Amino acid sequence: MNGHPPREPKCVPRVVCLRLAVLGILAGTVLLSACSQQSDTQQAPAQQQAGTDEQSRKDADEKAWTEAVSAGTAAAFNGYIQNFGSGAHVTEARDRVAALNEQARKQADEKAWADAQRAGTVAAFNGYIQNFASGAHVAEARLRITALNERARKDADEKAWADAARTGTAAAFNTYLQNFGSGAHVADARQRIAALDEQARKDADEKAWTDAERAGTAAAFNGYIQNFSSGAHIAEARQRAATLEAKARKDADDKAWADAQRAGTSSAYNTYLQNFGTGAYAAEARRQVATIDAQGRREVPTVDIQKTCQAAAGVMVSLLGGSTTDQDVKGCLDSEQKAREQIIKDRATYSSLDKSRCMRTTVYLPSYVEWLTCLEMERDVRKMQAGQPSTPSTTTLPRVRPATNW
Repeated sequence: MNGHPPREPKCVPRVVCLRLAVLGILAGTVLLSACSQQSDTQQAPAQQQAGTDEQSRKDADEKAWTEAVSAGTAAAFNGYIQNFGSGAHVTEARDRVAALNEQARKQADEKAWADAQRAGTVAAFNGYIQNFASGAHVAEARLRITALNERARKDADEKAWADAARTGTAAAFNTYLQNFGSGAHVADARQRIAALDEQARKDADEKAWTDAERAGTAAAFNGYIQNFSSGAHIAEARQRAATLEAKARKDADDKAWADAQRAGTSSAYNTYLQNFGTGAYAAEARRQVATIDAQGRREVPTVDIQKTCQAAAGVMVSLLGGSTTDQDVKGCLDSEQKAREQIIKDRATYSSLDKSRCMRTTVYLPSYVEWLTCLEMERDVRKMQAGQPSTPSTTTLPRVRPATNW
């Protein structure tokens, strides 16, 4: 109405589109059908191949199993398990291996036990226990070892006892006791040792007594007493020793008295009294000493030793200087008195000629010390001329304090 031609209706393109869609669907359906037929055609051979492979595997499994069963060894079954880890007979194969290993272990156990029994030694049974600690015969093996050890101990005990009895000495029996402190013959060994020791003690006792009797001296009998204080002859030994000692004392007493009488001097009798104060002749010796001393005092002239010592001290002072004291004079008097006693005691040993020469009262200031010195010198000279040893002098001279003048 506005001068333009009329427009076509808008539904035409939609129809066309619908038609095209229908045609596309039909074409796709035809194409899918064609592809599906082609896929089915290709899948059938693959399935057939898979079935063939499975059958081959089963056949190989059965064949390997048959061969393992035929071999019947653990190695064969282990080979099957290694090659067919998921085979149909793996479980049974493992059971067969375990059974065969157990059988082999039992057979080895029995063989080892038979070998140990055949050897029959402790070492053999110990070897079985070491190799088959849980074996069927371990308990019996231990019993066998205990029995063998006990047997060996008894055999050693009996042999040691036989050796000791054959030797028959205390040392041999002591060795047995040291080695078999709980042996079967310990009590007997101790009894044998005690008997042997007692016999040895008796033998030693008798030998010592025989030796003492043969010697026949007090020293020998005293030696027996010291060594065998409970010996069989102890009482007799004491009696013999006492008798011999008494006889020895008497003999020595008689000899000393004879010597004193032979000398006949106061000194000799005093020596006897010093050595035999309770001797058989002690009383007589004392009477002789008293008699000789009294006679000597009568024979030895008396000197005024107080005057002599005072004068001697004065002379010594004039010669040496110094001074004297009452103590010095007292020492002089003591020396003079001792010299007089010595002259009286030994006067029998001086000759008459020597006494007349030495003991002169008419000289100036006579001195017992000087007399004694003279007498001893004369006596010693005579002894030297006769080849006898001289007697040392014991005279002490009076002391004088030395001069202190400067």
